[in-house]
Amino acid sequence: MPIDYEAYAAVGATVGHGGVVVHDDTASLAGLARYAMEFCAFESCGKCTPCRIGSTRGVEVVDRLVAATGPGKQAELVLLRDLCDTMVAGSLCAMGGMTPFPVLSALDHYPEDFGLAPVTGAGAGEP
Repeated sequence: MPIDYEAYAAVGATVGHGGVVVHDDTASLAGLARYAMEFCAFESCGKCTPCRIGSTRGVEVVDRLVAATGPGKQAELVLLRDLCDTMVAGSLCAMGGMTPFPVLSALDHYPEDFGLAPVTGAGAGEP
């Protein structure tokens, strides 16, 4: 797939600000998802609640998701996805609205980095 706005938009993806970050296979996608939320929390202007509070809570939920075991893990996963949906739909600027995309992508394509079972079969993403 070409790396351009139109090609990505056609499949429901985003190029974001146009930067490409490359990591080797030792990178923890859970750690990078946490960093995305942490960066947003630090850089938030504070004007809107989904970005200001959502990103702060996002850091906490990623930490709890990684540490959780048993049925609590599923509850944290649902909470993180709901939080991401709220940030996308309710943030006033692109930073708060786009911060969840790398988090959701990491969850979809690298669930094992969060201690989740890998997705297999139809609908499984290509890492």
